Amino acid sequence: MIVTVTMNPAIDKTVDITRLEKGDLNRIKRVEMDAGGKGVNVSKTIRALGGDSIATGFIGGNSGIIIKNVLSELGITTDFVMVEGETRTNLKVVEEKGDVTELNEPGPQVSAGQLEELICRLEGYAAKDTLFVLAGSIPAGVPKDVYRKITERVHEKGAKVLLDADGELFAQGIQAKPYVIKPNKYELATYFGVSQDCSNEEMISLAKTLLNEECRLVVVSMGKQGSIFLSHEGIYQAEALHIQAHSSVGAGDAMVAAIAYALEQDTPMEQLIALSVACSAGAVMTKGTQPAEKAVVEKLMKQVTIKKLEEN
Repeated sequence: MIVTVTMNPAIDKTVDITRLEKGDLNRIKRVEMDAGGKGVNVSKTIRALGGDSIATGFIGGNSGIIIKNVLSELGITTDFVMVEGETRTNLKVVEEKGDVTELNEPGPQVSAGQLEELICRLEGYAAKDTLFVLAGSIPAGVPKDVYRKITERVHEKGAKVLLDADGELFAQGIQAKPYVIKPNKYELATYFGVSQDCSNEEMISLAKTLLNEECRLVVVSMGKQGSIFLSHEGIYQAEALHIQAHSSVGAGDAMVAAIAYALEQDTPMEQLIALSVACSAGAVMTKGTQPAEKAVVEKLMKQVTIKKLEEN
């Protein structure tokens, strides 16, 4: 069972323009509205791959109801905690050359009682065959150590956790030793206090320190430089695919979804890598935050080049 946790979901409004003119009139060529937030995007991609997940987190107001209804229409089971206030709307401005400017609202306030209610629901799903995906930002009222606390509590029932967060959420979360960690190069460099322009060799050396008895997989996405997968089986590097990109929005979420789906299917490592890279590339090719169709992902998988750098 895969359970995605989106503390701060959103209605993602993506607009296409020719070029962003700061301080001037900008005419919109196309508008796309999606149910979004990192965990929500993960659930949508898992569904597109033919898998199932339970989408949880906090929703509020009419926007929250829209998100719940959209997921239900896709056949995704939901179990959100309702809060006062309105679920945020995030605006993503996509220029023709591929640059993306994001304007994200903060989201509604969450009380300590509502947070405890969510964690109790998560504990109800926790079991040895459960993988929780903890991804994205948190709303006001939720402490920065929330992912660490959730991981510790579901670990008590034998569940696994895939962590995709940054900043203090990441720093606190990895203390609980999640099963999978998926930072991008910038997030990892920031955590270790090094330049994001450091070599791949240095990045691998740093990422290796995160592997332990509990953490079995670290995936570092590096944009056009590809991605690195570090496991107890070995260290692999996958090249980025050369595709017709629309925007990078949702690429990381698609990769997380593929990792979670592949782990649930007990997929061999190199196939997991190919699926992850293909899903990420497919998401870049779509409009808004929609996942790529399964047929597109399967076609892209055949183009993925994987090199094993080290044997563990």
